[in-house]
Amino acid sequence: MKIEKINATDYKIYFYKTKLLKDNLIDDIKDIIKKLQKRLKLKGFYRVIVLYKNIGLFFQLIRLEDSFYKNTLDLKIEIRDNDDVYFKTKDYFLIKDFAQVKYFDGYYYCLVDECFDEILEKVEFGDFIFGYDIYDVIDKAYVI
Repeated sequence: MKIEKINATDYKIYFYKTKLLKDNLIDDIKDIIKKLQKRLKLKGFYRVIVLYKNIGLFFQLIRLEDSFYKNTLDLKIEIRDNDDVYFKTKDYFLIKDFAQVKYFDGYYYCLVDECFDEILEKVEFGDFIFGYDIYDVIDKAYVI
């Protein structure tokens, strides 16, 4: 598991090689977030963007409102199965063998897919990018 703090209230959370029940995916995600509620000091109304891929579970917590919530947590969960996940790194040689490598703003990017298992041991050398963060990469990156 990796937790990335985006700002004072928003987070990105990655779970590698996680097996969840497809029919109870929303309940599983709620349970995970409730377990992290104290640790991350979550309170308020959050939008949760979820991507569940073969290599793991990716979700982004974005706080929308907190004035009506003292110490409670309310979640609006959006599951996006069709969105892409990219791996971002400064080291080109980690991802040089992947089908399409892109370059943007000093970083190299590759699309995360089912063939991505071999890089999971090297995840500390980069970050997973998804959600709103990938729009600049898709629009402005150079294909190498």
